[in-house]
Amino acid sequence: MKELIRNIRDELVSTTDTVCLQRARLITEAYQMFDSYPVPLKRAKAFNHVLQNMDLDLKSNPIFAGNTSSRPRAWMLIPEHGMNNDTQVVIENECLKGILDGQIPRDILDYWKDRSFGGSSGIGHLAVDFQRVVHCGLEDIIAEIKSYPETNGEESIYRGAMIIGLQAVIDWSERYAEEAQKAAASEENPLIWEAHLRVAEACSRVPAKPAKNLFEALQAMVLVHLVTAIEGHGMSISIGLPDRVLAPFIDDSFDFEYANNLISAFMLKVAGNSFLGRGSKTQATTVGGLNHLGEDQCNQITLAFMEACDDIRIGDPHIFLRWHDDISPKAKEKAVDMLARGVSMPLLINDVPTAQGFINAGCTPEDAWEYCVIGCNELGIPGRSADSSTAVAGTVQYLAMLNDTLLDHPDPDSIQSMDQLLEALEKNMKQRLTRARENGQKHRVRMAENVPTPFTSALMQGCIKNGKDLVLGMKYRLPGVYERGLTNAANALSSIQRVVFKNGSMSMTQLIRAMQDDFNDASVRAKLVSAPRWGNDNNQADQWATILVDMREQVLNSVDEKFNTGPHMVCHVVRSLHHVDGRRIAASPDGRYAWTPVADSIGAQTGTASEGPTGVINSVLKLDAASNYRGGYNLNITLPKSTASPESVMSLVETFFSKGGQEIQINCLDAHVLREAQKNPEEYGDLVVRIAGFSARFVDLSIKEQNELIERADVVN
Repeated sequence: MKELIRNIRDELVSTTDTVCLQRARLITEAYQMFDSYPVPLKRAKAFNHVLQNMDLDLKSNPIFAGNTSSRPRAWMLIPEHGMNNDTQVVIENECLKGILDGQIPRDILDYWKDRSFGGSSGIGHLAVDFQRVVHCGLEDIIAEIKSYPETNGEESIYRGAMIIGLQAVIDWSERYAEEAQKAAASEENPLIWEAHLRVAEACSRVPAKPAKNLFEALQAMVLVHLVTAIEGHGMSISIGLPDRVLAPFIDDSFDFEYANNLISAFMLKVAGNSFLGRGSKTQATTVGGLNHLGEDQCNQITLAFMEACDDIRIGDPHIFLRWHDDISPKAKEKAVDMLARGVSMPLLINDVPTAQGFINAGCTPEDAWEYCVIGCNELGIPGRSADSSTAVAGTVQYLAMLNDTLLDHPDPDSIQSMDQLLEALEKNMKQRLTRARENGQKHRVRMAENVPTPFTSALMQGCIKNGKDLVLGMKYRLPGVYERGLTNAANALSSIQRVVFKNGSMSMTQLIRAMQDDFNDASVRAKLVSAPRWGNDNNQADQWATILVDMREQVLNSVDEKFNTGPHMVCHVVRSLHHVDGRRIAASPDGRYAWTPVADSIGAQTGTASEGPTGVINSVLKLDAASNYRGGYNLNITLPKSTASPESVMSLVETFFSKGGQEIQINCLDAHVLREAQKNPEEYGDLVVRIAGFSARFVDLSIKEQNELIERADVVN
């Protein structure tokens, strides 16, 4: 099977991205056929129409059934949200620029012109209740829904739509069973023949019924994972906590190599059927960690997922390992060995502050200790909460807010102190986040009314009981906030404090003119960048980051009170948004030139970490993750590959986590190797790197992203 898996992998990574129109065509037909039905029923019937008429792919990866498009790497369009090129995808992959141009027929474009809800897919960034899918089956969920009395109310209509969606997936799986049986009859390769028969048997049972063995469990999971994308979520759907879900299938006869092979094939199936081909990079998988009883959940499946990640060397699904004091020695040794060798995964997340953050937000300990990563690095609880990524409470781009506060001020020289500047910034922040919360709440209601996802909602706790879509009916509804630009804003305040108020070498008006001139006078910029920088364990600089975070918390607490909502969830998330944000932000007081990228994580700006990784982590530790980052943060650390060792990586991780650090993403890079990979990509197909919120094969990245990684490596090598 190893050889077959390698062939599947090599064929996948060499496949060119294309566009598949099947879902777009079928959903358009269905909307016309069922237009008179209530929206939840229309959506469910359209979902069923897609599943019953789409092509089934049993050839590209015959080990598992399941596909979103007619072929791997073919973009699956979701016209009910929109059909646009994603800005981040183009930044990351230059070859994908304009991939949709001229590909979508005029009749489909015309139909959806005034009907699309917006965006490119549903909210995604969620993990469904795979425990129930695998160990109870969809028929059990249908039975629960039918136990509620039928009425003429909206709740009953929505439950009816859930049943249609669940049954559609059961029927879809049975289609695979029939097709796999037919494929086996004409297959001459004994290994593929066996695979088809195994698929046929499994799909005749799961996900309708409880899985009987490891293969059936994985088959049920991959079908439900892919069909969640097909229903409309598309981007960043998490695989949740698979080692916990699959743990009951570990017994005395457990074969690690067999499990490792299956999981490798499982990951390749997910990678080959991602929403936007190689542009989709954030299907997170989380393993390890404690449960609410304080018991380590690492097991043979945990190790098999990390081993599979090491074997197949693809960027997505990306792997997070939950870390704690009593983590399995085998798991942590495997993790630091992979990182020291330059695999750039697993990404690491500290259990105690992360679970405590959910508890602080009002989640029960039983639920809080079941958290997982649900996107780039956003946090959620499978089947219970996904709010840290929905940004219903808006986005805090500190640098943009600070720039606007300065550039829009009617009399900048009237700002006579840092306190007055911070007061003006806080006023600006409160106005924006109040508007964002109001608009976000209305947006959720509109989403539930216009583009509900009844199948996915049936797999989220609370939705069946409430008879509501997941955006309104989940067990926990905690207003989500995105955050970026903290590093640059802290540096900017450090510069203003030194240059304007301490040294008095320029007035606020002069500073603003220099910004408007994009620092045409190099001496002015030199003064600004000479100020202490965030990420060096320097309190003169670090105080501004903690002040900004405290300000944000005070503002959001007041907004929570005003709107009578649950506690907010803040996630510092980047992916490639440091480029997107940079294109929108003029020159800033930290000495950053106009329209250039902002910092790529919550750590130091590249080239400013004069105290090395220790200085960076000591600065980040001052932010108190459990209280201030209940939705997660991302910290990028680059180490020189020439001197990295499992022991040095272990020391760094344990120091950071023992003091309360939350998430850390470690790249061990060699600048020379990266430059060679640029020149000879065919020789470096297994080189996987972590950018910010996503992992990828280095050779797949745009020159912009490659050069960014080379710059990081140059600084530390």
